[in-house]
Amino acid sequence: MSTATLQAPETLSPWWDRAVALVMVVGFAALILISVKAYENAPPIPAKSVASDGEIVFTAGDISSGQAVFLKYGLMNNGTIWGHGGMLGPDFSAQTLHNLALFLAERIARERFNTAYTRLDRRQKGTVDGEVAAAFKTNRYDPASGTLTLLPDGKAAFDSQVAYWTNYFLDPAENGGLARGAVSDPKELRQLTAFFVWPAWASGFQRPGPPPFGHRTCT
Repeated sequence: MSTATLQAPETLSPWWDRAVALVMVVGFAALILISVKAYENAPPIPAKSVASDGEIVFTAGDISSGQAVFLKYGLMNNGTIWGHGGMLGPDFSAQTLHNLALFLAERIARERFNTAYTRLDRRQKGTVDGEVAAAFKTNRYDPASGTLTLLPDGKAAFDSQVAYWTNYFLDPAENGGLARGAVSDPKELRQLTAFFVWPAWASGFQRPGPPPFGHRTCT
């Protein structure tokens, strides 16, 4: 009989199963903590979003219904919300934030320089861009009443986004291959826009509290 056949079989270290258990415990504990903190620090959903004159533009119910529309048509397979979803279409939240910023920039350019935003010189554009960034970073949400006061001309800005997304879903050549008129009901389009405006707003304003959840903006 050879020497090799007389050797004892190799055994794993007794610490192997302990190390695996420790990694699992620490890993799952970290995941649970992150999940809890994510829910605790989630941006609020305003009970109502109002224009400067107090007119209600959309409500929390509209946002929830808009999310239902988003799921109903499987739009997560076309675009994304906060980067979560398919990559055929846009990030709906980022595109809405961009559109609203351009809307406000155009308004400020007309008021301050009496011309279109695209016709401003570099210095003027810098001034307007600074005002737009400051406006979006300002927290206009009142947690006591659950009311979000929209930016100036908030209703007109919201209506412009309803029109934008109506056109987006109308033409397959512009939306990554969705069926023509994939979302065509005016009520659903308005609710869907409310759902898009909410993450756009939450991405821009400065939240109170310490980092990493407070004082964060994505403008």
